[in-house]
Amino acid sequence: MSLRRAVPFFSLFVALGAAAGAHQATGFKITEPSATGITVWTRITRDANRAADDRPLPITQIFDRSTGVVLPLRDNAAYPNGRPVITFPAGADLGSIRGAAVGAPGQTRVRYRCTGQTNWLSTEWCDVDPMRDFTATFALSSLLPATRYEVVVEDRAHADAAPTSVTTGGFVTAPEAKADTGATFCVMSCQQYEDRDRTDGFSIYPAMLALHPDFFVNSGDALYYDHGPVHALTLELARYHWARMYSFPTLRDFHRQVGSFFMKDDHDTLTDDSHPGARTGDFTFADGLRTFREQTAPSEPPYRTVRWGRHVEVWLLEGRDYRSTREQDRTKTPTILGVEQIAWLERSLAVSNATFRIVITPTPMVGPDRAAKDDNYSNTGYSVEGAKIRELLARYKNLTVITGDRHWQYVSRDAVTGIEEWSVGAASNAHAGGWDEKKPRSQHRFLRTGFGGFLSCEVKMSSSDPALTMRLHDTSGAVVFSEEKTAQK
Repeated sequence: MSLRRAVPFFSLFVALGAAAGAHQATGFKITEPSATGITVWTRITRDANRAADDRPLPITQIFDRSTGVVLPLRDNAAYPNGRPVITFPAGADLGSIRGAAVGAPGQTRVRYRCTGQTNWLSTEWCDVDPMRDFTATFALSSLLPATRYEVVVEDRAHADAAPTSVTTGGFVTAPEAKADTGATFCVMSCQQYEDRDRTDGFSIYPAMLALHPDFFVNSGDALYYDHGPVHALTLELARYHWARMYSFPTLRDFHRQVGSFFMKDDHDTLTDDSHPGARTGDFTFADGLRTFREQTAPSEPPYRTVRWGRHVEVWLLEGRDYRSTREQDRTKTPTILGVEQIAWLERSLAVSNATFRIVITPTPMVGPDRAAKDDNYSNTGYSVEGAKIRELLARYKNLTVITGDRHWQYVSRDAVTGIEEWSVGAASNAHAGGWDEKKPRSQHRFLRTGFGGFLSCEVKMSSSDPALTMRLHDTSGAVVFSEEKTAQK
């Protein structure tokens, strides 16, 4: 196979965008829904659809900066002293490699209205930002609580051009905190590009959409920078990872219809078990934090709560930004959440009057986990802070923990505090694994390995007290385990 000369990635990226049209191959995302506001994330692409799966991949090589030796590219590996070299096959470039959806300049706007109304509200046309992967975000405010909205995202090449791309969708706003109403939401984790189970993405997205969730939480590892033949060793390759994942039709269709909250973990920040200060090739941990915000439009700070009526409050914890470095861990007590976030968690739990408190964490608090791991509160290295956090959570009745990160589904209960944890599992069967179902531990109330899936939570109103039903689903949406919880007084 003939190869073209390697070229600086950023200059190629800009050159590709300069001659682009105005399309939405990566769709749009609706994020951070509240009772009165929401954010719409948009991105203009050169092409209307992602590059076909029969397109070639770039040749990704990593050289030791000191010796010049070629380093083998391995899954879950980091290359802190590596120099990446990316070479394209003849006739290919960043915009035409497998799954690509390269960005382009242009203008975008959002129109929206309450479902059933005639008149549209509209934002101003806005130029997308080439320094942020040709994205733009729109914060819609003064919305009505507990209301379904229609939304339309339009793109055009420039101010004098007609729209060349129009995508429709919708969302629902949260009820007010005092509203005596129900809620339904889904949680998923761990989706690897190479382990997708459909040519158009992942089966769990239409399965979740069929439940008509009010909102959705991705609890981390939305993609894997450090897996497959193309590691994210540069900022541009990291953006390529996001574009090829979120240009899949199943993901595009889901995210245009459901308000989402995105949480990061290690693989969608940098590499396996990554800490602040780390790097791989030319891509740093700080680059990973910025890229995640660029691609998912979360609120700040990244730890936050979601209030959905009187009976549901959800805590979204941040597991990477405040984590101690490897060097700090040698001299101080290792931390995952950090002093600032722990203080916030303690305050916010204490003042909440929600019937059900649900804490979502990117990595486990209860586990159990494998002995070889040391990345979460169920591991030995974080046992001191882990015990502190579990004791804090155990002060509150009707509190349940949901975790991502693990590639198997389980429900477990901490023997000391009684805290219960539900693991949502991996996004596909091919990505599931890590535990032997025939070897449950005493903590396990339920254990399912070798298969992917997701979790749903539903609060229903009845003539008596509200009830929270938690369900673990397989990738098709079938329920594999469920439990109804009534509120303890």
